[in-house]
Parts: sequence; structure tokens; C-alpha cells
Amino acid sequence: MQMAVSRVINLQHHRIAQCRTVKITILGDEGVPVQVDGEAWIQPPGYIRILHKNRTQTLTRDRAFENTLKSWEDKQRGEIPRLVSQHASQPEVVSEEETAQISLFGQAAGALIHSIREVAQSHHTIEQELAHAVNASSKAMDLVYGLTCNVVMEMVSNVKALHSETELLLAGKMCLQLDPPQRDQLIGALSSVAQQLRRLTDISWLSQLIDPADDEGQLSDFSKRSRSAKFRLVPKFKKDKNNKNKETCAALNMPVNTWGVDEVAVWLEMLCLSEYKEIFIRHDIRGPELLQLERRDLKDLGVTKVGHMKRILQGIRDLSRNSTTSEA
Repeated sequence: MQMAVSRVINLQHHRIAQCRTVKITILGDEGVPVQVDGEAWIQPPGYIRILHKNRTQTLTRDRAFENTLKSWEDKQRGEIPRLVSQHASQPEVVSEEETAQISLFGQAAGALIHSIREVAQSHHTIEQELAHAVNASSKAMDLVYGLTCNVVMEMVSNVKALHSETELLLAGKMCLQLDPPQRDQLIGALSSVAQQLRRLTDISWLSQLIDPADDEGQLSDFSKRSRSAKFRLVPKFKKDKNNKNKETCAALNMPVNTWGVDEVAVWLEMLCLSEYKEIFIRHDIRGPELLQLERRDLKDLGVTKVGHMKRILQGIRDLSRNSTTSEA
């Protein structure tokens, strides 16, 4: 296990650390040094199978994560009484008009969950990032039978969190990895959920949960004026970042044969291999040259790590396949 941790990535907190059996494949022509209990040797190419004999599966303790989780739990415990006091006078049963609005919201949320699950079949990053929020939203929606106010509030809160996390994910590098139909499907589902959320603000006992900004209106004008300028500039930077992501998505949607060195550099960054951007730019590798690269060419360019080479070659195969499909 220590060999895998030291030679691949930091896996102490990864789910692989919970596995009872780990299989490590050694590629290439040269062996790698291995050390177990003080005894070292050169392991030839092939594979190593590690079987955990201990029954208890434990992870390395992460105190920073524990502190963050504790503060979040304390915050949640503080928010629940506040919500209860705010909605102490809420009705126990939902009216017919409110039931109709909540049903429309549930349909939009169900469509969003279905879209996320479809995209996750081909993009495991989305599954890893949104699995918790999707499961929490699905569980909360399954409980909404009697339409009691407390259950509805929990469902709305979970779906709102899922909406926010999905938006943040699409605003980052995930936008570059999705096919245009998948991206449009998710954006459409997000838009529908946002529209239904705005409509739910007409329900008095849900308005504070959906739009808590009203509570902040009690701040004095002096406190608003005294905010630091750097915090006022954050939305502008965020907007510029989102615009840049949209421009990058548009550039990579062009046919690969029309790519220049900038598009190739962005593609390498999408593969998390930005350290090779300067090498590719210096050799003037554009879209047509990129599709012709082979293992021998990558070695000549200085790509020596087997994992990086496999990632680039797989990316090139995906580009060739997508290019052939679009032409057809």
C-alpha cells in the first residue's frame, strides 16, 4: 500500500484505502524499487496483489477535515432551531394550491436527478462529486407522500443544495469534458429547477428557506459601506472566470483539425497535464498534428511517465472518435 501511495498519488483518504485487496500493475520495460518492512528489491514489470489480513479497515485521520465537519455540524445545529422559530406558525398540512406548486418543483427536481444520473454513466467525476447530493435529494423526495411542511422543507433544502453543487461543477473544468447534448440537458434541467424554486418563494413558510437574503436586509447601511473593496470585486472575478470557461468550451467544440496551439494547450489543461503545454507550443503542435501523435512521438517530446502517456493517447483516441462521429 505504501508503494502505491508514494508512487502514484496521495491515497490515504481515497476509497482505495478501504479496499481489502489492491492490485498494482507495473507497465514499461523497467522494474520499480519496492520496500516492505525494511526489505527492498526491484520488482519487474507485471502486477502486485496486496491482500489486507487485518479485519478492521481504517483510514488515516484527517484533523483538518474533522474540524471542518465539526464546524459544519455546529452550524447546522444552530440553523435548525432558527428555522423552527421562524416557521413556528407554519401550517401542519399543505394547501391544495401549495401542493400543485410543490408537485411542479418535484417534477423539475426529478428531471435534474435523471439527467445527472445519465451523464454520470459516462463521466464518473460527476458521480463522485454529486452522489451525496443526488442521494439526499432522492431520499427526501421519496418521503414526500403526506406533504407535511417539515418533509417538504427538507426536500426543498436538499434539492436546492443539489442545484448549487451542479452549477458550481458545470462552471469549472467539467464543462470542457461534457458533450454538447449532455451539457445542454443539464443546463436545461438546472434552469427548470431554478424557475420552480423562484415560484416556491410565493409560499410564505418556504420563502426564507429558498431566499435567506431577506434576513441580511437588517444590516445597517454603515456595515454595508464598510465592506472591503476586495470582497466587492469577487463577483466580477467570478463572472470573468465563468465567461472564460464558456469561451474555452466554445473553442474546444470546434473540429479538432481546426485547432491551433492555444486549443491544444487548453485540451492538455483539461487532462490535468498543463506541465506539457510549453513543450507542445514550442513544437507548434496543432490539431492535425495532435491526432497523428503516437507513443514514440510523445517520448521524443519528453513525456516519459507511463500514466501521462496513457492519458494523452486515450485523449487522442477520444478526439479521433468524436471527430469521426461528427463527420458522419
